[in-house]
Amino acid sequence: MNKKWMHYTVGTFLVLLLVVGLTLIIRTVNSDLQIPDLDNALAERGLELAKSNGCVACHSLDGGVGIGPTWLGMYGKTETLVDGSTVVVDEDYIIESILRPDAKQVEGYEKVMVRSFLSGEELQALVEFTRQLAEQ
Repeated sequence: MNKKWMHYTVGTFLVLLLVVGLTLIIRTVNSDLQIPDLDNALAERGLELAKSNGCVACHSLDGGVGIGPTWLGMYGKTETLVDGSTVVVDEDYIIESILRPDAKQVEGYEKVMVRSFLSGEELQALVEFTRQLAEQ
């Protein structure tokens, strides 16, 4: 019984440490963002969703290297997948990648993205945001 208590305590501590660490990373990333000029409310909502959902912790907005592909110039780009096929980053691909991140894996990146449960309006906002980043 004593070992179970110790395992529970250590496990709880590690989960708490992970949550606090991720929160600090997301806050740091959000405060260091170079915010692009956006020309409509839908794209601005997309930026807020990208920040609040932690997307910007892995996807840079300035072309920098990240855990996931940068969002700068991503929309309309052709990406090579790990199986050698290619895909054009368009609305359908972005939505599929958010709802089913394991469906297609971009070459050079690990499968670490978790599935998101966003509304249709939220998905459209993120698509519009990435579309505007392609124009920067």
